[in-house]
Amino acid sequence: MASTLSWLDSSRADQQRMRELLNLFSNTESRDELGIGQVRDAFSDMLFPGISTLHTRARYLLIVPWCFQDAQSHRLRGNASTAKVARNERTVISALIRAGRPAGMIGRRTGVKVRTLPSTIYATALTTFGIRTGASAAGPWPSSETEELAELRTGMWHSTLPDPPAGFPNELDNALTLGADEARWLRERMLAMVPNTLLAHLLAPERRMALEETYPWNDAVLAAAAPELVSGVRHAAHFSLAIHGAALLYNLLVAERYERAGLTGVESPVDFYRESIAKWTDQISDLHEWNRAEMWSRVIEINKAIAANKNARRFIERWLDAATKGGTYEIWKEPSLRMLIEERERSIKKAQSRLVNDKLLRRWSGASGSGRLVYRWPQAARLLADIHDGCAGELETDLAGT
Repeated sequence: MASTLSWLDSSRADQQRMRELLNLFSNTESRDELGIGQVRDAFSDMLFPGISTLHTRARYLLIVPWCFQDAQSHRLRGNASTAKVARNERTVISALIRAGRPAGMIGRRTGVKVRTLPSTIYATALTTFGIRTGASAAGPWPSSETEELAELRTGMWHSTLPDPPAGFPNELDNALTLGADEARWLRERMLAMVPNTLLAHLLAPERRMALEETYPWNDAVLAAAAPELVSGVRHAAHFSLAIHGAALLYNLLVAERYERAGLTGVESPVDFYRESIAKWTDQISDLHEWNRAEMWSRVIEINKAIAANKNARRFIERWLDAATKGGTYEIWKEPSLRMLIEERERSIKKAQSRLVNDKLLRRWSGASGSGRLVYRWPQAARLLADIHDGCAGELETDLAGT
C-alpha cells in the first residue's frame, strides 16, 4: 500500500519540518538567515511541544481524527482509505466556506484546491498529545497494510475521543469553535502528555489573559510557574534577545550594500538598522550574568544533533561573547563582528547570499529575519485561546442553568 499522503521517501515529521521551513521563508520575522534554526526549534519544542508554525486552530486536532474514523467506518483500506480521508478533509473545507470562512481555516483563500491538508499539518501534534495512539504512533501514518491492520486492531485514536457533530463531514456545527466537551478533552490530553511545559502551564483557567502578551516570557505568562519552568523560559528569552542583535547586524549589512547599489525601494534602511541596533544594545545589560553552559545543556537535551553542529555552535558562541560583554561600544562598527556575520551568511546561503547576489539584493523588502524569536508563541496562544474559550463556554452554560 502506498504511504498515506506521501512526499518522496521522507517521514511525516520530515515533511512537516520542510513545510515549516517554507512557511518561515514567507515570514520576515522568522527567517533563519544565520543558521541558528536548530537552537530556535529546540527552545520551541521545550516550551510548546507538538505545536507547529503551520497550526491555526485547535479544533483541527479533532477534525483530522474524525476524517479518518469516517473512512474506517466505510471499511475502506489502503489507497481507497487514503483517498477517502482526503475527500473528507476537502468536504470539511466546503462546509467551512459555507460557514463564512472562519479565521484560521485551512484553505481559506484557495478553498478545496489547497495543497497541504490538515492531516499533514497536524500529524505530529496528534501523536504528541496522545490523540493518535495506534501501533505506529511514533512514526508517520501507516505505510503498509500490516501497519494499517495493526492500528485498526489496537485503535488508531484515543478511546475517549469526542464524537463528531451530526452530519460530519458535510456539515460542521460551530465551524472551528470548540464545544465545551471538546475543549475540556483537549485540555486533559495536553496536561497528560506534555506536563511541566509552558504549554501545560498556560492551560490553567486564570491564564487566559496571558495569551494576549507579546512574548512568552512576560511576567503575566510566567505567573505562578514552577522554578524549573521559569529557568528554561528565561534561557529562551536571553537567547532570543542576544541573537536578535546578530539578525539586526545582518540586515544592516544588507542595507548598506542596498544603498551603495543606489536602490531606493526601501527608505533609509541603514539609518533604521543603526537605530535598531542602538536600542538593542540598551536592552542587553543583564546578559553578562547568563549561564550559557546551562542553556546549551537544555537545548542539547532536546536535540542532541546540536552538540555535533560545531559550525553553528562556534558562530553562536562568538556572537554571544560579544553580546554579553557589556559596555557601551557600538557593535555595528566592530570589524570582527561584521566579518563574523558576513562569513556565516555566505557559508549557509552561498550564491543565494544577499551580500553577493545582486538580483536577490534588488528584491530585498527591507527586513529579512529581523524580528525576535518567539518560539511558535502566536500559534500556541491561538490554540490555547480556543481551548480556554471552549471551557469558558461550559462555565457560562453552567451558570445560566443555576
